[in-house]
Amino acid sequence: MRLPVLTALLLLPGAAAAQHKLRPYLGLHASGNADMTYVGPSGQLGADYYPLRRLGLSAYAHYFRRRFDRNFNNEFEEDKFDCLTGAVLLELRLGRQPERRGFFAGAGVALQYLKDDYHSYWARIYTLRKRDVLPAFRLGYAFPLGRHQLTAELNATGPYSETRPTSHYTESITQLSLGTRLVW
Repeated sequence: MRLPVLTALLLLPGAAAAQHKLRPYLGLHASGNADMTYVGPSGQLGADYYPLRRLGLSAYAHYFRRRFDRNFNNEFEEDKFDCLTGAVLLELRLGRQPERRGFFAGAGVALQYLKDDYHSYWARIYTLRKRDVLPAFRLGYAFPLGRHQLTAELNATGPYSETRPTSHYTESITQLSLGTRLVW
């Protein structure tokens, strides 16, 4: 019984120090898929961890969903598009006051799940489901907002390449989002 208590007491100061460097955030973005067929609002939830002054890690989950149903003169289109992205980035702060303001850039890896269900009067049901591991990038600027930060940023995932028996398909960017996030 003493060993777990002693271990917990030894780890507690390190955990408390890590909490001061862990900064959760919530973001609101305008996103689009590869060919910008679907464009609209999306949300981002994540956390930044900066053990060093200028270098840190950022992890986030980004959800983008678009739906439409168009009916006119017996012609219709229905579509449901969902994209969930989870990413981990190595981020570099480039400003003079990196804790408060300045440019930042990040690169890392993302796991992306995409689901697209399309049906229209001229086409049969088209269903696409993909799970891919892709590169992820972020570029932005952080503004001080009291003890918090407000960022303006651009996030991108891709490229994606697929070879089929009769063709080769490449997307330079699978998802592009421009938006802001509030960092606590």
